[in-house]
Amino acid sequence: MSLIKRLFGSKETAATTPADTGPETGGAEAAGIHIVPSSRQPLTITSDVLNALFPIRNLSEDVRDAFALDRVAEVYGAGSVLFTRGQPAESVLYLLEGTVLMEVAGDTSYEVRADTAKSRFPLCSGQAYSATARALTDVQVLRVSPKIMSHNPASANDERMRLDPFSPEIPEAVRQSRIFQAFCHFYHDETLKLPSLPDVAIRLRKAMESEVTMEEVARIVQMDPAIAAKLIHVANSPLYLPVAPITTCQDAVTRLGLSATRTLVISYSLRQIFQCRDPYISQLLHAEWKKSLHLSCLCWVLASENGGVNPQEAQLAGLVADIGIVPFLHFAENFPREYWKTEEIDQALPYIREPLGIFLLTRLDFSPELVDIPHRAESWLEDSGPQIDLGDIVMLSKLHRYIGTPRMSEIPAINSVPACSKLVDGELTPELSLKVLHDAKDKINQSLKLFDI
Repeated sequence: MSLIKRLFGSKETAATTPADTGPETGGAEAAGIHIVPSSRQPLTITSDVLNALFPIRNLSEDVRDAFALDRVAEVYGAGSVLFTRGQPAESVLYLLEGTVLMEVAGDTSYEVRADTAKSRFPLCSGQAYSATARALTDVQVLRVSPKIMSHNPASANDERMRLDPFSPEIPEAVRQSRIFQAFCHFYHDETLKLPSLPDVAIRLRKAMESEVTMEEVARIVQMDPAIAAKLIHVANSPLYLPVAPITTCQDAVTRLGLSATRTLVISYSLRQIFQCRDPYISQLLHAEWKKSLHLSCLCWVLASENGGVNPQEAQLAGLVADIGIVPFLHFAENFPREYWKTEEIDQALPYIREPLGIFLLTRLDFSPELVDIPHRAESWLEDSGPQIDLGDIVMLSKLHRYIGTPRMSEIPAINSVPACSKLVDGELTPELSLKVLHDAKDKINQSLKLFDI
């Protein structure tokens, strides 16, 4: 089967009018679809149309051009139900024209209008539809296979680590800045100076890849007196309801447990690389570290609520999701100050985050699952499979972190991402989102105190 048929479906199964949708959806009654005819002429699908849609735009130009040949949209009248909440997601729909009401649960709903940022993403995706889509006006939609969500054109890490200073995906202002060009040069020549973790963190991570005792862990941690003291301080905190204060590192490891000890040691080690001497860069690193702590706490809460992912591992994943900015900011600290402006740093960070994050975590010898986190963290529409995993937790936590910020206008609705359908209750309503944020608040405050923020 060709790549085009596998990802999009053949022209024979791609309906152009409501009456033709039966073969694609398995029948209107079975899929919970209600069709209202429309007299509107279907839009022609062009490469420009496809290039505006995520993640279709990530496919090669040849694949997009071939799919667009003689292809038109599906047309539905106002009042049509495009799909129903809880039904298997046998296809993915993009809104090209009109307005659709997405009914999530109870009285919770939101509108998606064509020509807005939300319409560039699928109306809904995942193993099952997490909302009911009702046409408020005549609408035109593009229907493709759900395999588009799991297709990853850059599956190899070496491809994801590419940082092309001439890429058209990067704004002209970023490409033309001297600091970005110089950074790319050092990066490609493999002469970039990278931050390193303390020896205690490296030894502990390797030791815990096999069977290890509390005594062995304590001996490793004691190599760094400052980190050992931090663990003792945490173990004596009210969080652990201590009966009597402890004074030894081994007692601290025993009280905290191996998983929490590992997470705390690596967390304290990571904190050290988010520091520098330059006042402006130091301020940026401090702000980014604080954001990472917030994200890690959201990850811990979501993992605890849903099961299937170790909360301690999720917490660590949240801390490293944006670690790719660190090498660039350290580079900026040592780059002549007269050659860059503060706005150039801010503009470059979004394009540095993923490739350098993967590169740095690979060099620091983190596990493959954690190495993949900088990519998964903002791959809103990637579907890793039927079970929720570490990448899903981090991505959903990032969506939560953007609630109430300007970024909400640039990202898909929470119910439209595949990971949403993998949660315990299969949905993320505003009420649940507020609960997650509330549950994370205390943990965030505790984390800020632990790191003297």
